[in-house]
Amino acid sequence: MSKLNPSDSPVHAGHSHPPVSPWALFSLLLMLFLAAIDTTILSTAMPRIVELMGQPELYHWAFTSFMLTSTLALPFFGRMADQIGIRRCMLVAGSIFLIGSAVCMLAPTMLALILGRALQGLGAAGLQGLPMIAFGVLFPPEERGSKQSLISMVWGFSSLAGPISGAWLVSYLSWHWIFGLNVVLALLALIIFWVSFPRQEARPAGARMDYLGAFLLIFGLGGFVLMTSIEGLPGLAYIPVVILLAAFIWRQRTSPAPLVPLHPFSKLAYRTACLLGFVSNFVGFSALTYIPFYLQQVQQLSPEASGIVFTPMMLAWPIASALAGFWLNRLGFRSLCLIGCGFLVLSMAAWSAIAGSLPVPGIILWCICLGLGMGAVTAPLLIAAQTVVARNEIGVASATLVLLRNIGATLGVSLMGVIQVQTQPTLGLQHSLMAVFIGLFGFSLTALISAFVMPSASPAELQLTATEHQILTH
Repeated sequence: MSKLNPSDSPVHAGHSHPPVSPWALFSLLLMLFLAAIDTTILSTAMPRIVELMGQPELYHWAFTSFMLTSTLALPFFGRMADQIGIRRCMLVAGSIFLIGSAVCMLAPTMLALILGRALQGLGAAGLQGLPMIAFGVLFPPEERGSKQSLISMVWGFSSLAGPISGAWLVSYLSWHWIFGLNVVLALLALIIFWVSFPRQEARPAGARMDYLGAFLLIFGLGGFVLMTSIEGLPGLAYIPVVILLAAFIWRQRTSPAPLVPLHPFSKLAYRTACLLGFVSNFVGFSALTYIPFYLQQVQQLSPEASGIVFTPMMLAWPIASALAGFWLNRLGFRSLCLIGCGFLVLSMAAWSAIAGSLPVPGIILWCICLGLGMGAVTAPLLIAAQTVVARNEIGVASATLVLLRNIGATLGVSLMGVIQVQTQPTLGLQHSLMAVFIGLFGFSLTALISAFVMPSASPAELQLTATEHQILTH
């Protein structure tokens, strides 16, 4: 039996967690906020930007370019965080985001703006994923719940502040200030981070980057994201993308230095967390896309009124996530996941049963249930994924989970869009949306069933179980 290296064990000794100053936490959360708000702040500002700059046919590429590069870069930042350290990766990501923001601020044309958005997305991948990885490395499992809840609160606040601040800036100042403020705040966050974040020694890169795997991932996943943004593509068009992704999975099984290691999926808690992350985002973000469509097209609510109706849900999401983080040690993973998935099922059951106009109190109630469900599963799934892997794999394990969440969201919106468009000519608008909600109800039931497989243990208990299993296998 070989000796287990403590540095590779899921058990992280107390001395391996360096002291973290409040300023370091603040800088992490500020950079996360910048990346998070950048996904929503343009939603209310882009119509005015297109009006001023022209080329409306490029409208959606301001969003697609950001989504594409931020999705593709996630596993790379996860792998590099394990190899060269979080500090260096965050400084690189923040610098790329700052440069991209400056390009957007000075953009004279839509093409230049799209290029800046693509650069922003590259940096935002690190700013979104690295704080989650940092909290997994800097804090023991029993403290991660409360710390990860801060991340959810930042996401919740940014989802509220983004559209409002974007509309205010473009109406009263200039759309250039949307990106100008990013430059100022990103520079401030980088300075604070550079001064306050613990200086960790870089881990030696045991093997070279898997360039073939990177090629297959970029073109396979990149092609998938791009194709989901193009309407009317036949199903056969996805065959080359499927082949590339299958080749990527095969490469990860055979490569000595895989970009996305597959062996963590041998752990039940990890693969269940990834499945639940994929399905919950499939349901949640599809609902976030088509509920406002229902409110404005069927209920005939104005955009402002539908935004007000949606506000309680956007508040429920971070509140539920924060509470789940604090209650995780007491209730365990399975209970919280069952509660969250139960709220998702309840919300989607209500929306799939709509037969006419819903009263506003009912809309608010079912939206709140959706927010509670999404919030309750966010932190437990990430903490479970981080707890059952070795410390030197927390980065790539976290990035893989976030990547699967993003793919679930993208695939959900795309597939539900196909259902809505294909059924509307025969069923009409309202009943085509009912078909969408019925489909989401089915996926939410899948999530609820999967939640029963999650371990009932607390983070500390799950860590102990994972360590004992690793000792036996070594």
